[in-house]
Amino acid sequence: MKTFCTFSIVLLFANLLFAQESLVPYLKSGKYGYMSSTTKKLVIPIQFDHAELFDGNLAYVEKGGEFGFIDKDGNEVVKIGAYTTIYEEPPHFSEGLLAVVKNKKFGVINQKGQVVVPFKYDYIGTFSEGKAAVGLLKDPTTYNFRVENYKTLNIGVLSKDVKFTKRGLGENNQKKHWGENGDMWYGFINTLGQVVVTIQYGKVGDYSEGLALVVKNVVHGKGGYINHSGIMSIPAQFIEAHDFKYGFSHARRTHLYGDNYIASNYEHVYVMDSPNGIINKSGKLTLATVPIQHFLGQNEKGFILKSWDEKVCFSEYNGDIKIPFDDYVDGFVSENTPLAFKNSNGLYQFHDNKTYAKLSSTIKIDSLKEGKEGLLVFSKLNSPFYGVLDHNLKVLVQPRYDFISTFSDGFAKVLKSENGKRMTTKHFYIDKTGFEYVDFSSHL
Repeated sequence: MKTFCTFSIVLLFANLLFAQESLVPYLKSGKYGYMSSTTKKLVIPIQFDHAELFDGNLAYVEKGGEFGFIDKDGNEVVKIGAYTTIYEEPPHFSEGLLAVVKNKKFGVINQKGQVVVPFKYDYIGTFSEGKAAVGLLKDPTTYNFRVENYKTLNIGVLSKDVKFTKRGLGENNQKKHWGENGDMWYGFINTLGQVVVTIQYGKVGDYSEGLALVVKNVVHGKGGYINHSGIMSIPAQFIEAHDFKYGFSHARRTHLYGDNYIASNYEHVYVMDSPNGIINKSGKLTLATVPIQHFLGQNEKGFILKSWDEKVCFSEYNGDIKIPFDDYVDGFVSENTPLAFKNSNGLYQFHDNKTYAKLSSTIKIDSLKEGKEGLLVFSKLNSPFYGVLDHNLKVLVQPRYDFISTFSDGFAKVLKSENGKRMTTKHFYIDKTGFEYVDFSSHL
């Protein structure tokens, strides 16, 4: 008995020791502090106007409209108000680095708040695979582009006059890459700040699976892919292309599909003469997308495609159609969750993402969003509220929220109403059990 009790105590201690504690933003009276996810006690006092989850040892916070980053003791590692940004969403570190703005120039800081790339660029993107896009504004007086209507466009003045303030002000935030209208040259730097791909392109994407999409001339040019050495691995030929995922990307070489392209017998997608479709990392067209009209998403096994007659299927990467064109009019694919297809009656039917067999569900679902981490955000038929499903289609959180974001480390932002009135003026967080990190009494 003594041995058993001793073992039980050791096991309990081990469970407590290895329990994953997180510090979660806690909303009270319109301000945020941080609460322990295990003890449910406040660890960092209520003081912030905006607060994000910790990413590693740092969390993004705001006071008075200015932002900075704190550590888990509440210390300002990146001083609030030290830098500005042009983005609507809170900036986040990627590969331990973050591009920020000072005196209208971009530089890079590390997670200690140290400047590792000086403030000399007109644009710096997010680091991916050890590299980030950088941009330098062209002199608007030295270039013009002539477009199809033969009117000369002087591009660049608006971007050069962009105002840098705090965050979230509409006039400062660029929906697209700043300067992608042709007023900037782009290249890439490494994590040491060294230029490793010459600044010469009119538009660039991020590196993904060893390749980055680049366009030389954004008005008349076409895109191709360079490798990490800056060498063009897939020649410029695309009018539309995307990042590689699982070794494939979808791309278009022409604006219109030809009438003579027949690429599917509704059992297998064939490579025909279509210039548009799914390419591999050699640039070879592996799957023609005619009569496929839309690419709706992919996972590790294949992708969901939509035909010209508004029907949807799931095709593996070898072209085998595993879930055929049927009554489905829309589709949804997310990592580690069942495949979801919307019927013509507006409801979702689920399929196992490995066997493709139909899955039964007692819930009538008419809206579905990605929840990440093996979760799905859903709403029931004729209901405006959202809840959470796990990968087995079990309801983890009942539909009672106006909005649920994607999950990160087990937590998601939500908004909630009662009797048609928003219960808080700001978002708050929930975990996968539906525990709410908010003091509603302070908002009454």
